[in-house]
Amino acid sequence: MIALTPAAAHPIRKKNRNRHRPSVRALRLLLPVIAIGVAVTIVGQGTIRALAAKDAPVASGASLRMDNPRFTGAMKDGRAFLITASSATRDPANPDQVFLKTPQLTRGYGSDAPTHVASKDGVYKEEKGLLLLTGDVKIDNGQGYQFASQKALIDTRTGDLVGGAAVQGLGPNNSAVQADSYSASDKGDRVIFKGRVRTRITPQK
Repeated sequence: MIALTPAAAHPIRKKNRNRHRPSVRALRLLLPVIAIGVAVTIVGQGTIRALAAKDAPVASGASLRMDNPRFTGAMKDGRAFLITASSATRDPANPDQVFLKTPQLTRGYGSDAPTHVASKDGVYKEEKGLLLLTGDVKIDNGQGYQFASQKALIDTRTGDLVGGAAVQGLGPNNSAVQADSYSASDKGDRVIFKGRVRTRITPQK
């Protein structure tokens, strides 16, 4: 049996420690490099995302546009109404509100003597049933009377019409009327003119 003396064993342990020292030194040098690389990557990704967010368009509510729309319903007296236009754009901030181009309202749609109201522009509030017409408003009551104004507010639930602007009208037998404002109710049978009213009536021969 051969016994190792401490003097013989000591060099072996020293040799093993020296064998592991290079790998430990390498790790000590490599770890800071890895940490720096990770930090650079994180900062780079954050910068890229910030630039992308800055250049990205801001999201906003998209407007819904319709060509040749048709809105139909019934008034309290049972008469049907029809609203048409060349185009309609729903307000993204208020879905109940629709902007109309060249709108036309037909009160009593399908009847023998409907009333037609047309204009350049309009705003229709569906829930309230209100139609605001502006710009070259033309009104034909279906009974020979025609009126022209720049503004008309119509309640599609009742059929009543309120004009907040001056009006000029022509009727049968070359009769004419001018006023600062007007309103129509009772299916158009009752028309009230207010403010500097001027009329011209030509007697029948």
